[in-house]
Amino acid sequence: MGARRMDLDATDWRILAYLRRNARATFQEIGSAVAMTRPAVRERVLRMEEAGLIAGYRAEIEPDVLGRTVHVMVHFKFHGDRAYAGRPNDVLIRFLNACPRVIRYWEIYGELDFLIEAAFASKEELHRFLDDLRAYGFVRSHLIALACLGPFPDPQGEGADGEGG
Repeated sequence: MGARRMDLDATDWRILAYLRRNARATFQEIGSAVAMTRPAVRERVLRMEEAGLIAGYRAEIEPDVLGRTVHVMVHFKFHGDRAYAGRPNDVLIRFLNACPRVIRYWEIYGELDFLIEAAFASKEELHRFLDDLRAYGFVRSHLIALACLGPFPDPQGEGADGEGG
């Protein structure tokens, strides 16, 4: 089922912002925050789920609590002269999917081919990962000092709280 465009009003945007901050919130809690009844919030959330706008609810895992305090973003570009059987992306994706320290990755277009977010228990573990990754291409790693969830703006450029920003 393909995604179709969904028009949202200011209340829908406030509901999405609330869910983004707390996906476990009850319809009653959201309703109190956006001045709506529980059934009205439920109806709007179900409509957004059915349209595919809300694709799911996930737990956000904090790597530091697991002892993985070396949190990095890795910029990756394939070697230009490397020959692979099949698409090189498939080979790299299999490698990344097999690595339990990879949090998420994005295939991108432009100067780089992939952005990879990962967390490790030590610098040594990070270096082993980067050495393995270098078999596929060029890497540049960046230690993450602070990770924050930014505001989710609406199309008019207002912040999630409805104020300009």
